[in-house]
Amino acid sequence: MKPRRGLPPEPDEFASDETEPEQSAIRRGMWLDEAQEPRVPRRAGQLATHSSEPEAASGSDEPDMTALVPQPSTPNGGSERPAPTAVPRSVRTQPSTGATPATLQRRRWMTTVAAAAFAGLALSFGIGAIPAQPAPLPETVPLVTAISRTCPVTDVASSTLHAVSSDEQIRLRAVGQREFTTARSPLAVPNQTTATVLTPDGPQASVVGGSLVQVDEQTWWGLCRSPLADQYVQLPGGQGAKLIIINPEQDEALIDVTLSGPAGEITGDGLRGITIPANSQHEIDLESLAGSLDAVGARVRSSVGRVLALAQVSRDQGGDFATSTVQSTQLIVAAIPAEASKTTLLLTNPGTSRNVVRIEALGEGGRFELPGFEAYAVDAQRTIAIDLTDAIEGDQLALVITARAELAASTVVNVGDDFGLEPGQADDQSTARQDLIGVVPGTGSLQLANPSSGEALVVVDWGADQAPANRTVPPGAVAIIEVPAGARSARIDATAPIAAALLLRGGDQPGFAIAPLQPAVRTQPSMPMEADPGLGR
Repeated sequence: MKPRRGLPPEPDEFASDETEPEQSAIRRGMWLDEAQEPRVPRRAGQLATHSSEPEAASGSDEPDMTALVPQPSTPNGGSERPAPTAVPRSVRTQPSTGATPATLQRRRWMTTVAAAAFAGLALSFGIGAIPAQPAPLPETVPLVTAISRTCPVTDVASSTLHAVSSDEQIRLRAVGQREFTTARSPLAVPNQTTATVLTPDGPQASVVGGSLVQVDEQTWWGLCRSPLADQYVQLPGGQGAKLIIINPEQDEALIDVTLSGPAGEITGDGLRGITIPANSQHEIDLESLAGSLDAVGARVRSSVGRVLALAQVSRDQGGDFATSTVQSTQLIVAAIPAEASKTTLLLTNPGTSRNVVRIEALGEGGRFELPGFEAYAVDAQRTIAIDLTDAIEGDQLALVITARAELAASTVVNVGDDFGLEPGQADDQSTARQDLIGVVPGTGSLQLANPSSGEALVVVDWGADQAPANRTVPPGAVAIIEVPAGARSARIDATAPIAAALLLRGGDQPGFAIAPLQPAVRTQPSMPMEADPGLGR
């Protein structure tokens, strides 16, 4: 017969090897002082008697009971669970004269177990009775702080920096320097030859801007952007092109550049493991690597730090900055003017398998698929140029590109003897795209594109001393608003997510350029945060 789990063996299951002194010590240890409450555990049905005689049968008279001692349960937890044993108070209890040393040892062990159980129970109730301390108030941190943007320059000609902030002041710092200066918004700073970092003066304000270059009957627009860890730059071939990578941070950055063209990846020296020192600029000549191609895509990824990537393209028949974009499965290009002589779509598929895209247009009459581009295949790790001129047929449009897998997109729009490069935007339908802001560097028109399924009521604030403009843009349609004379900025408030871009042309300004508007910074004053003491360990 095996001993029950949790209890010592029965007396007949082992022979005691204790010496006589040890047995005497056991007996002495079983005696309780009169000042102590006797808590002698017994088996089910046994009661402590008033006599020191051997234990009576269960049928004897029951004494007055004042204490109950719980007993260990059976292994299966069934009906054999012992009942509590009653013990009278103030009664000296002696071990039975017929008890063996093993029985005494078992009783002492069970007494210890019972005492530990009661102590644990008391401790549990004691802890539960302690009132909980009030939780500390959560700390609050700003949800969005000031977002800095870096504005490019070109070595072809000096530029004029245009910027506007939602605050009254703008802080400026030239890349390569550490000190900031302060200027009043809006601002126009001519003769810029060094990239500039813009920061709003308020912690939750926003600032946008760009670099305007006018040279040889050409207009260039370089949008001020925030640095990123992963981005794409697309341009119509490497002829007269240069990739510019700016590190505006105070720590060095480590980057890799992956070039692709219509035939696949373009390899060359100096594209991997590039270290860009803090607060500096790095350039890569693309003409030597891809001068004969009609489409080039550069993916710039940083393993350490963040950078701003862009390109400059300078040719006899036009020039412009190629601003970086990101990859997505749904992209929108906000503005293609009716007077475009040629429109080229650049697509970069960074994946390892063929991608299929659908190209749709948003026109004045609504949304439709471009004929012949309902399902267009783009091979893996390719950057291709698609001529959309015949499909567009001279209409005022915006483009929506939908793909099976993520890709990057930009457009090249030729107007007269110049061209403008416009990066695609992620068509994420976020509420941030109901509030757009941009700087107005010259004359032209504002094109609105509504890719949503409902109409959008749009209000354009042109800044101080200017009357606002109102438009209702039907679903899947575009609308045009002429820029009023003297306007320095454009702030859009819409009832649905939209895309917008300024078409810079006309007046005393030669050439053509496209200036996309960007989401304004919507902020919440603070958000609750509970610090995790283990974070970073």
